[in-house]
Amino acid sequence: MSRLSPWLLVLVFLGLAIAAVVVPISSDTVPYAFLFDRNEAKNDQQRFLNAVVADSGVKKEDLQPLIPKLRPLEKHLPVALFITRESGKPLAEIVELRKANRFWLDVVNKAGLKPKVLFEGVEGKFPEPYKAAWIEYRMKLHPELSDDQIHDLVLLQTAHRVSGEPMEDLAKGTKGRTPEVVLARAKPPEPGASAEPAKAAQTSPTPAKEKAKPAKGKSTPAKKGGVRAR
Repeated sequence: MSRLSPWLLVLVFLGLAIAAVVVPISSDTVPYAFLFDRNEAKNDQQRFLNAVVADSGVKKEDLQPLIPKLRPLEKHLPVALFITRESGKPLAEIVELRKANRFWLDVVNKAGLKPKVLFEGVEGKFPEPYKAAWIEYRMKLHPELSDDQIHDLVLLQTAHRVSGEPMEDLAKGTKGRTPEVVLARAKPPEPGASAEPAKAAQTSPTPAKEKAKPAKGKSTPAKKGGVRAR
């Protein structure tokens, strides 16, 4: 069997290198393009993660370099983005806290949050996997929550905020609409829309009622012991 000339091998490798540079990379080969472009999502899991990123308000340039540290994404990305959103701390800081402390409960505490943020609207009558976590939270001053429990609670809170569906229905997965399914099918936010529409609506000022004017020529004496207007 004849041996290939060293020069021929050099030419072959050179040709392969040139082809790799010249041939454009398709969108299918761009790692995690679906996180930032819903049109790139090929299945419900990718659409679910896209919705989580869109809801978080975290910018692409801040998330992209941290993706390798959050694998598997379906397990860690929603939790990291939730803690970032609730604490107001940079995502990079949350990722470093996770790396240093290993457990998400430690990260929640060190980010300045209380476990209460995970249990807003959660009730003891909810089915598993939420019931055990709720009992732990209610029975102990310092509850011990596993990474899986925190992940499930984060998805429940996020799906409720994004969809507005009742928390109990999401917890029960009524008609198969689990938090993951609801997020996967959530309508993408409008361009330029706030990442927190529900909270913005709650804090919008309500026009004060116009005070009734007393009749002309008559004064309205203040009632003794009356209640102050809030």
